[in-house]
Amino acid sequence: MNPNLIIHNAKIYTVDVLQPWAEAVACHNGRFLAVGSNKEILNLAGPDTKMIDGNGRLLLPGIIDSHIHFLDMAQRNQQISLFGVDDFDDVLQMVETAVAQKAPGEWIIGWGWNEAEWHTQPLAAHLNAIAPHNPVALTRMDMHTLWVNQPAMDTVGITADTPNPPESLIERDVNGQPTGILREWNALQLVVPHIPEPSLADKATWLRETIATAHTLGLTGIHDQRVEKEGRESFRLWHALNQQGELTLRVHMNIAADFLPEVAALGLSSGFGDEYLWVGHIKTFNDGTMGSRTASMLAGFEGELDNLGVIVTPADELWRIATDAADAGFATSVHAIGDRAVREVLNVLIERESSDASKQLPMPHRIEHVQLIHPDDLARVGNHNIMGAVQPVHILSDWKTADLVWGDRAQTAYAFRSLLDNGMKLALGSDAPVAPMNPFLGMYAALCRQDESGHPTNGWYPEERMTLAEVIFGYTMAPAMLSGKEAVQGSISPGKWADMVLLADDLFEIPMEDVKETAVAMTIVGGEIVYSKSE
Repeated sequence: MNPNLIIHNAKIYTVDVLQPWAEAVACHNGRFLAVGSNKEILNLAGPDTKMIDGNGRLLLPGIIDSHIHFLDMAQRNQQISLFGVDDFDDVLQMVETAVAQKAPGEWIIGWGWNEAEWHTQPLAAHLNAIAPHNPVALTRMDMHTLWVNQPAMDTVGITADTPNPPESLIERDVNGQPTGILREWNALQLVVPHIPEPSLADKATWLRETIATAHTLGLTGIHDQRVEKEGRESFRLWHALNQQGELTLRVHMNIAADFLPEVAALGLSSGFGDEYLWVGHIKTFNDGTMGSRTASMLAGFEGELDNLGVIVTPADELWRIATDAADAGFATSVHAIGDRAVREVLNVLIERESSDASKQLPMPHRIEHVQLIHPDDLARVGNHNIMGAVQPVHILSDWKTADLVWGDRAQTAYAFRSLLDNGMKLALGSDAPVAPMNPFLGMYAALCRQDESGHPTNGWYPEERMTLAEVIFGYTMAPAMLSGKEAVQGSISPGKWADMVLLADDLFEIPMEDVKETAVAMTIVGGEIVYSKSE
């Protein structure tokens, strides 16, 4: 059997313990056929085999983002991007420019702001002055807080008499008037349904464009977290691309817990699908976020000792969801940011794991984020079929905020080394568009624990750094294991899907601080080149 494709003269890090390094790889019909020396693999070539000279560059398994909101990413690219804008006046100028291009009454939509970068707390009044006739809705970078102006509140009917929705907050001034800041999902839903939706055709176009961008970053697979009301739409768009033969990402698609009765009635379960699109976990939320001060805490936030955050899904409800999910053949995924949230989710999932032992679920349970863990809980994370889906890239923007809102407790925030040393496997991702999609920024953050300017000088709690081998595993084999796909994904091994990325830089040779600048030379999915950088 002659291979369709051979890559030779490369430095191949396979992430396969049986053969960690190789020089060449052969692919046939979308799978790896053989891995070995140049001589061994070149001897397999036939007259129609496509040959690629790796020129000594590093070849890795395809990179998998284990936590991304892909349709959100595609749509946010069309909105005002406030990500990284640290001057409040610049924010207002960007909104004012957008208003000038709209007719009165048209919505102004933006995302990505972070008040920790400013010396001003955002209020509706700031937007009212520059957009008196246009409703404005600006989503915070964590997507759990919305900043709106008075025309937006008038449009949707938010007044001083509007009660706080369950597990959510409408911030108010000393007179009880809404300030324009809405926190958590049910509060956001007072506004979001009123914002005009782009057409499905536009969304499909943006999705294709964002897939192409993902390939330039070496991404060959994702775990899509767009699971709320738009989750159905995401699945529909992914399915349409797949049917048309245009889906060139492997997509693990989580399902919102709200839809569990429907998918269970249909007989679906974790893993249902094909090689490019499959059903993932049942996804739910235990708490809010750090920056919004809605993470569920064992003790109050610094300067707000009475604020213990928001419990979105109480422990007894988590137990019910996880139980019903397991009965239907689904593993469970739970968002947990604060130390109380992480503890409660561990309690539920550890107990569920022993109850689920006879059910042979096709993939592990997972905790999303694990941003802050109490030291007493570290010893509990191992020896269970529960993985952490974490996003090191958040450190770039969050280390200052974590110190501000958690104080000394931040020493066990993003505690990757401690989690690994205590036996928890970590799958890495971006949480885009909350943070940049670029996996090399995430690698840099996990290795250096610094922002892009190199601060703090010696790294933020540097004892929690990961090694390069652990980071690569976290972007390849760990997400495959989290999907129950370790037999076909995650390493360059015979029989697995032929997904790989050829890098312009050797991660094993360059300084850690340069990893963030790494460029992709070629991305291959199923033995087909989906991106090649022009020399």
